[in-house]
Amino acid sequence: MNPNKKLIILGFCAGSIPSIIELADENEGISNFDIVNNIEVDDLNQPFKAPGYSITSYQDTAYNDQNFKEHPVHFGVLASHIKYILYYYFSHNRGIRRKSYLNLIHYSAIVSKSSVVGKGCFVDRLCIVSPFAAIGFGVTMKRGSSLGHHCILEDYVNLNPGSVISGNVSIGEGTEIGTGVSVVNNVSIGRHCLIGAGSVVTKNIPEGVLAYGNPCKVIRKNERWERAIRLTHQSNDMSKLREIQH
Repeated sequence: MNPNKKLIILGFCAGSIPSIIELADENEGISNFDIVNNIEVDDLNQPFKAPGYSITSYQDTAYNDQNFKEHPVHFGVLASHIKYILYYYFSHNRGIRRKSYLNLIHYSAIVSKSSVVGKGCFVDRLCIVSPFAAIGFGVTMKRGSSLGHHCILEDYVNLNPGSVISGNVSIGEGTEIGTGVSVVNNVSIGRHCLIGAGSVVTKNIPEGVLAYGNPCKVIRKNERWERAIRLTHQSNDMSKLREIQH
């Protein structure tokens, strides 16, 4: 660990922060972390006690702009719609653009040389990214998930543990793929969807829906994303942003 290296973590999720910190340490030798939140969170000061780590929590309004210029940032959450909200907030209020975001890719993951990976991605242990795949900004691949050849994951897509995406699959912005989901070859899943755990996706899925089952079928609209888009673009009310981030 290098005490001189720092990562600024934007947003707070008690379940995600430990994984993010450990991956930053293992891959980048980072031991110094500032957690910067855009809203008040009751458990923001929950201690993360581990030998050798320096972890300090701040509210956005109390954080020095100069730090953003000197250190990389990463999301402190893994959920797709919350990443979207956080990027919108810190981009508009603190001028933090995509180039400032650090990728966290575990050394045990296999990422093909012919694949393209955007900024701000989190690729956990034992993940596979096959040849000629393209991964957008803020994508999450949790432990043991795999992505086939010529696949496209647009911004903020979240692959949960053990999900298997076959070849030539396209997954739209902000879609979350549940634990253990299988997606067959040549399928397209629209943006802002939620595919339930254990589903087998054999046909195209339209955008903005909750779908699950074997075979996977559309159940209803995905209201989570409708609310996220509405609140970020139409409201400056931080109490409403707080409501959707919990």
